[in-house]
Amino acid sequence: MLESIEGRLIFGRTTRIRPLQPGPHAGCYRTTAQRLERPDGVVLEGWSARPVDGIVDGVMLYFGGRNENVAWAADMASFNARHAIHAFNYRGFGESTGRASERRAKADAQAILEFVAARESLANLAIVGRSLGTAIALAIVEQARPARLVLMSPFDSAAGVVRARRCGGIAAALMTQRFECAPLATGHAGATLVLLAGTDTSVPHEHSHRLCGHLPKAPQVRIVAGTTHQSLPRSGGAQAAIAAFLGSSSILTSRRP
Repeated sequence: MLESIEGRLIFGRTTRIRPLQPGPHAGCYRTTAQRLERPDGVVLEGWSARPVDGIVDGVMLYFGGRNENVAWAADMASFNARHAIHAFNYRGFGESTGRASERRAKADAQAILEFVAARESLANLAIVGRSLGTAIALAIVEQARPARLVLMSPFDSAAGVVRARRCGGIAAALMTQRFECAPLATGHAGATLVLLAGTDTSVPHEHSHRLCGHLPKAPQVRIVAGTTHQSLPRSGGAQAAIAAFLGSSSILTSRRP
């Protein structure tokens, strides 16, 4: 019970779906609604987008942030031609049942990875995580071994972010779900792009830079001007930066289903 209550406070709740303005490849992909049933009876709501011609050069797996309904994420395919994109809502978000917590979200991420692996080749996998979702993304990088990792507004520790806020010391000390990202970052051997909002009062840049210091390879770090913590993932500048990063592989092998 306490795990569920704390998880609800940390994950928040979705109030609306914030859309993404279509990119240059709008109309070149098809979106399919997904349902993933977990052993405890919880059903996760998700979406998959694939090129209409069936040619897939890469796969993207997206994990959202606090309060975020990820129904919009499939439209990232409008910026990333030849990519299959998969995203699932956390427990209690959208039509996903159950209640979220750090432990459950990380276990669900493993199941989502297996779901995608059963349908796609992961030879050119990219994992994208935003804010709270960076902790979930990092939890599976050692197993998934993605070629590319994109982190938006990442942090080294959720407890550390809370502690830095006014009167946050007591709250941080009481947290049992601490989302320690720094130790997990060492498990990623591939390339990383870190995107920061122009103005971010939720995850100050210093916390993101601390996380960057734990990655085995120095990441590309970009500040997207004119964005906030909330608007960053759906900004054209951020999406263009992700598309350029995912398209930078020296060798891409096209695969048909």
